[in-house]
This record gives sequence, structure tokens and C-alpha cells, in this order.
Amino acid sequence: MMRGSDHLQRFVRSRFVRLGLAVTLIALSVWAFLPYVGYRISSSAFVNAELVRIASPISGRLTRELPRKGDFIEKTEAVTLIETLSRDQRHLLDLVSRQTIAKERAELARRQLAEIASIDHQLKKRAKIYRDGMIERLKHERDQAQAEKTGCFAEARERREVSSRMEQLTKSGLASQIRSAEASALLEATSTRCEMASAKLRRLEADLASAHDGVILGDGANDAPYSQQQRDRLMLRRQELETKALEESLLASQIASELMEERKRLDRLSHFDISLPADHVVWSVAASPGSTVSEGQTVLDLAACEHRFVAVELPEREFERVKPGAPALVRLIGSNDWTQGQILQVRGSAARTDDRLLAAQVQRPDPNSITVEIGLPQATKSDRNNFCNIGRLAEVRFQRAGLAFLDGLGQTLQRVIGYFRGEATDIASR
Repeated sequence: MMRGSDHLQRFVRSRFVRLGLAVTLIALSVWAFLPYVGYRISSSAFVNAELVRIASPISGRLTRELPRKGDFIEKTEAVTLIETLSRDQRHLLDLVSRQTIAKERAELARRQLAEIASIDHQLKKRAKIYRDGMIERLKHERDQAQAEKTGCFAEARERREVSSRMEQLTKSGLASQIRSAEASALLEATSTRCEMASAKLRRLEADLASAHDGVILGDGANDAPYSQQQRDRLMLRRQELETKALEESLLASQIASELMEERKRLDRLSHFDISLPADHVVWSVAASPGSTVSEGQTVLDLAACEHRFVAVELPEREFERVKPGAPALVRLIGSNDWTQGQILQVRGSAARTDDRLLAAQVQRPDPNSITVEIGLPQATKSDRNNFCNIGRLAEVRFQRAGLAFLDGLGQTLQRVIGYFRGEATDIASR
């Protein structure tokens, strides 16, 4: 036992052990203070993100499918949030009434057109019968006039022969002058009657030709029969009804389009659908599923996990040394992992308070301090269940200019210390 104790004392008092212990303590001190030499370190930082506030555009009742607080939205999805309790259908009912009236008027005009077509068909038959009968009557009158003309000319030839014989008898003294004059007068009367018969025949032939063309000539008659005149009036009425039916049909079609748009509008107003954006977490729910909300009332607040940032305060003298776009190291309190972010913007202490809608509360910066925002990479799958770590405190390191080599030195020291830790663990396990 004494020999073992002596050996232990000799080992502890040996120069090699004392030098190794001193080197280890110096290395630990350098490793502990090295980050403060190579970096600007700030521990008053926290993770933040902008909120997307969803308000109700209508009054109604929230659906049971309302997202719950803390739900992560992996991809864009459309959901129904609100269903209306009552709809204003006055304009819809007015359009339905106008469409019904337009259809009834168009149908009435079509029925009148059908009746006019039936009456026109009957009048057409009557006009044809009248025309055919007039043509037949004129043909008979023409034949009668032709017979009268033929008989008149035969009688005129006979009167001419009698008149010629009476002149010869008068010259021979067998007949008196009076008898000869009477024969001549009868010849003239017969010739006049024959000319009248010829004129009558020509008139009848002209009437017959006009009748064949559809125009009736005669005293006290128009150029067309009453049936044809009625058909002409019905034609004008038919044109008016066709125009009326077309106008009412077009009006009904227009109102049908308006009805479709009105039904779509009422369908849109009957419920509120929204496309929830991807990579967002439900930060807060201002109402319970199934409850009634009013127009303009806040329903959901969504935090943008893909646009997280860390807000940190630094002294005002660091304003020129912190540039947007430069890298920065971020470590969440309670975690050993360092994440590299990128400086987004730098805002001075005299700037107005940030009026954005943010998930974490932002206090007014202290006098002579600047506010630096550092963008973070996209949240991992494990962070999504923790509200994407929004509101969590963090430590931020900013690289000092000209001391970048210390970063590599610090990493080397970390590897050396890790190696010695591993060796010590192995010895202890043995």
C-alpha cells in the first residue's frame, strides 16, 4: 500500500503531469474565452416570425374542421372556415321573377305566331279559292263577250248586205229613201254594238290576265281580295311578334346568365373558403369551432415558419460593422447545435417601432442600441411540433473582421478537447 501511494505521489508531482495539467487549463481557458475574441456575442435574442391574420369577411358559424392551435400546414390546402346562417336572396328572387315573366311573354308571342300561321293558312286557301273563282268567272264572261262579238259581226254583215240592196232598190226606184236611210241607221247601230263587244272582250281579257297575276280589277274592288289584305296585315303582325319573341328570349337568356352569377355569388357568400399557405403553423385560434363570428372578427393567426428570424440588440457603435447579407451563428438556448443564418436588416435606435404583425412580442430597443434581424433556415421536422421554435431565446455570434482564423482554431480546440474527453471516458470505463 505504501509503495502504491508513493508511486501516485511521484506521478502527481512529476513535471510532465504538472505541465500537462497547466496546458490543459490554459487550453480550457482559451477555448472558453476564444468566442468572445473572435465573435461579437449577444445573448438577448429570440426567434420571431411574421403572422398572417385571417379575419372573417362574413358573419356566420365556424365549421368543425377549424384548424387547431399548433397544427403545422405542410402544403397549401383549401378549407372551409365559416358557413353563413342566412342569405339575402332578394336580388335572386327578383331575377327569377323577371326571367319567368320574360319566358311567359316569349311563349305567348310564340302561341300568337302559331295562331297567326293557322289563320294565314286559312286565308291563303280563301284567297286561292277567290282567285280561281274570279278567273273562272272572267273566262265565262270572256266567252260570253266573244260570242256576243261573233253574233254582232254576223248581224253587221247581214245589215251591210241589206243596206247595199236597199241602196240598189232606191236607185232603181223600187224603194223609198226612208227605207234606205233606216237600213243604213241599223247598220251603224250594229257596227257600234260590235265595237262595244270587242272593247268588252279586250277588257275581260285584261282582267283575266291581271287575275292570273293575282291582281283583281273591277269597280269597287281593291287590287287584292279581302283575304289577301288580311294576310298582309297578319304578316306585319307576325313580324312584330317575332321581334317581341326574340327580344324576350334574349332577355330570358341574359337573366339566366345573371342568375348563374348571382347563385355563384350567394354560394361564395354562404361559406368562406381559404387556402392555408404551406410551411405555416397555427399560432392562435380566436374562436371555438361551431361558434358564431361577426364580419371582420379575427379567426386565425398563422406564423410563417419559412421566414423565421432572430431579433438581437447590439451597441450603436457596431452599426457599421454589421452588414446585411453577412453570416451569423445562432444557437437556441438549451441546444448545442449552431446554425448559420444571414443578416437581413439593421435598424437604428431612433427608428420607429416595428409595426409588423409578429408572433413574439418586440420591445422597444434601448437607447444607443441597434436591432439586427437574422434570417434562419427552414425549420426541421422536429421543430414544427414546437411552434417552429418561435419565441425561443437564442445566442448569436457575429464574426469579427480580421479574426476569421480564430474560428478554425476554435474548431480545432473543440476537436482536441473532444478527443481527450473520449480518452478519459475510455479509461473510466476500463
